[in-house]
Amino acid sequence: MTDEPIVIVGAGTAGVTAATTLRSSGFDGPITLIGEEAEHPYRRTALTKDLLAADLSLERITLQKPAVWPERGIDLVRGVAVTAIDTARRVVVCDDGRQIGYRALVLATGADSARPDWLAGDVRSVRTLSDALAVRRAVDESGRLAVVGGGLIGLELAASAATHGASVDVVEAADRLLGRVAPAVVSDWFLRLHESHGVSVRLGARVRAASARAIRLDEGSEIEGPVVAAVGMTPNVTLAQAAGLETVGEGIIVDRCFATATPNVFAAGDAAALPDALTGRPSLGGHWFGATDHGRAVAVSVLAHLDGGRPDGFVDVPRAWTVQYGINVQMVGWPSVDGTVHVDGSLDDADASIRVSVDGRLVGAVTVGRAAAARELRSEIAVGLSEIAVGLSM
Repeated sequence: MTDEPIVIVGAGTAGVTAATTLRSSGFDGPITLIGEEAEHPYRRTALTKDLLAADLSLERITLQKPAVWPERGIDLVRGVAVTAIDTARRVVVCDDGRQIGYRALVLATGADSARPDWLAGDVRSVRTLSDALAVRRAVDESGRLAVVGGGLIGLELAASAATHGASVDVVEAADRLLGRVAPAVVSDWFLRLHESHGVSVRLGARVRAASARAIRLDEGSEIEGPVVAAVGMTPNVTLAQAAGLETVGEGIIVDRCFATATPNVFAAGDAAALPDALTGRPSLGGHWFGATDHGRAVAVSVLAHLDGGRPDGFVDVPRAWTVQYGINVQMVGWPSVDGTVHVDGSLDDADASIRVSVDGRLVGAVTVGRAAAARELRSEIAVGLSEIAVGLSM
């Protein structure tokens, strides 16, 4: 099998980073990177950070210049879907009829936007370039935007639209914004921030039905569209499940070296369920930083595996970032856990560090207007996790 390529399925951030890291780490064998979209791989973060003002031309948002792939000897296959994996023969089957053998396989299949039953098929989520361009046209034409979901992506879309003069509504089922990723004091600040820019935020609002034209709430009122949905992600695990790989919570189960229980098969990025550094349980990621970290780490693991070794396991201290109304916000670790919250600085002045500790140990933090501080806080969290990491070896 030494003449077969390392095959990477998925040309998003995790897949592209894995491919380029393999090459920059000295691997000189064949590499095949397969992506479903016809475009060259691009940065999805560019689609939501400032949707109405961002330059979304492919020349600006591609992850690598097109010339990089032939220069580095990476076979980039675009506009092709992998439909099956034969793990016994170590072959992937593509929808264009070709079958590609692999020496090692990395599944970086990513995630799709969640589609609850009450969400009509014509409601856009911003996941692809075509989605982003369609939403931008709709906002430009109507001067309005109604967002279902008060998480990071939903709030980025709201901030972009409001900054450029649109009338914006945000509908969130929970009793606060960013409830899954931030402490209440940060949620309250985000609410004040958006309302100060004219955004109407409805918390605890249950959606009965949503179409591209309007959102109908359980209590009977309607909110005019155009409507965009930002209600979470669903990992793409259908291919893995059909191949017999173990999944949990809709993620592909991997160990701390990104290896599945199936020989020579690895997974990384949004679809990979890596042991959580706090609990040890399989946990999904879902942020750009994580996909980049995963891509680098899975490449190291694959190379070690091919050499008959095993690297130190990857211990992830999650990190995410957003820019809204020109304010940089960074989140590291697990700031939404139930712990002691300490605010240093002033949130209302957009200059603060929020520390979340459990039993005196820092487990999560949010910085507002202090990007450099976020790096230091993440390092502090990582040091405290060293003892936990030893117990997570699999």
